[in-house]
Amino acid sequence: MERSSSSAADKRIKFENPPINELVIALYHLPIVEMKAQHIGLYWNRIRDRYPLCEQQPPIIANPSDTRPLQGAPGELFPLPRFWFSSATHPMLIQVQRNAFIFNWRRGDANEYPHYDTVVKDFWQELESYKAFIQELGSLDVIQQCELTYINVIPPNEVFANPAQLMNVLPPIASLYDIQTDNRQMTGINATVNYRVNPTLMIDLAIKLGRRLDTNELVAILELKAHGAPSDLSLEGARSWYDLAHEATYKMFLDATSKKVQEQIWKPL
Repeated sequence: MERSSSSAADKRIKFENPPINELVIALYHLPIVEMKAQHIGLYWNRIRDRYPLCEQQPPIIANPSDTRPLQGAPGELFPLPRFWFSSATHPMLIQVQRNAFIFNWRRGDANEYPHYDTVVKDFWQELESYKAFIQELGSLDVIQQCELTYINVIPPNEVFANPAQLMNVLPPIASLYDIQTDNRQMTGINATVNYRVNPTLMIDLAIKLGRRLDTNELVAILELKAHGAPSDLSLEGARSWYDLAHEATYKMFLDATSKKVQEQIWKPL
């Protein structure tokens, strides 16, 4: 994780083997009611040379407490789903639904994490293209919510080989081990803590410990999800919001993980 356009970027720690598995940049806006399936097809035609694969998924609800369905378009028989646009040759994924544009970097077998600066630059380029496409249907302003999510996957390593050693990676959870007894041992964890950075920015820190279904290998997941909205609810304001969210999640990542695993396993460059 690192930031652009400031002297702080030069001091930011980058890792040779960062644990990041996925970076998600999401922008939720007022629903574009006039958008229909045929418009999605036209948009896909614009990007199909780079994103030749298309899938349909259920829409994401940005605010889980909002149970209202997304507003449909006049004459629409079925709700418009969320669309995935991807490629087998690169790790980027574009997701579009009536009220959202989402951009993912996903780790594959042979690709290295390009770092935040590269991913967010690609996000804005793809968003500008999408914005130009939908300008006759609606506008991306007003912004309802911005999200920046880092999903880190931590497999067993030299300092983490069993559940009791998870505190070697994530020291803040050490107190949870204090309630163990001889006949009660921790075998898993699924916890989320919410932090307020400022009135426009919250961070959810989630820790999960369990085993992979395919290999039964022990694995820990550290997810940092920044969410909120710029105070002026504009796209220009969203640019600054994402930079602040990146700075805040970077600092929380360093605070939540041990210096030992940072230095010995992830290895600062």
